[in-house]
Amino acid sequence: MHIIPVIDLMHGQVVQAIQGQRQSYRAIQSQLTESHALLDVVAAILQVYPFDCVYIADLNAITGDSTLANHRDHIAAAIQAFPHITWWVDAGLSSVAALKPWLHDAIQPILASESLPDLQTYQQLRVMAANSVLSLDYFQDGFHGPASLQTDHALWSQPSIVMSLPNVGAKLGPDLHRLQSLKQKTGASLYAAGGVRHIADIQALAQTGADGVLIASALHQKQISAADLHKLQP
Repeated sequence: MHIIPVIDLMHGQVVQAIQGQRQSYRAIQSQLTESHALLDVVAAILQVYPFDCVYIADLNAITGDSTLANHRDHIAAAIQAFPHITWWVDAGLSSVAALKPWLHDAIQPILASESLPDLQTYQQLRVMAANSVLSLDYFQDGFHGPASLQTDHALWSQPSIVMSLPNVGAKLGPDLHRLQSLKQKTGASLYAAGGVRHIADIQALAQTGADGVLIASALHQKQISAADLHKLQP
């Protein structure tokens, strides 16, 4: 089971994500560090467990608001400071031009379905970044993105992320039903995101067929420990 910590960046600081309601995000209150700076938060997370991959959501870029500065410089500094880490970066990629600045050996771009205007753009981005990872984004009102991405499983990356935004930071537990349904239909390599509260949730996802899990709140609230994470290793 591959475990990946998630960091949400907004306005130059790490924030707490709650159910995809980005207008309500506030600076993270972490038990691992008092700092809200990216480098400090990454260092604190790596003190808990030697993760080999970190997921970063650049929320300024994801909003599509051109008046907001993206976090490319912050992420470049993290790449330099932690050269052994692979970075999964969601920067709201919606065009070939938007992808180009993120092409870096240490980065696997996240192609978030909510940001994609159409299937053709997705296919162009996949050609440009063969190591990119598709995120299937589910909100309260259902799937956001080109409809064919949800139904044509041949288009998916391996792995792909099942992002259940209503469960993020809500202490509701993960969306086991959706993960199980997609796994049974496709047999694809799927990573679950949203709702993990403790080790039992990760174990439940593993039994449901998840190949990986993205975590955030449970790590910062010390509901998942290094001992727990070591138990998950084969």
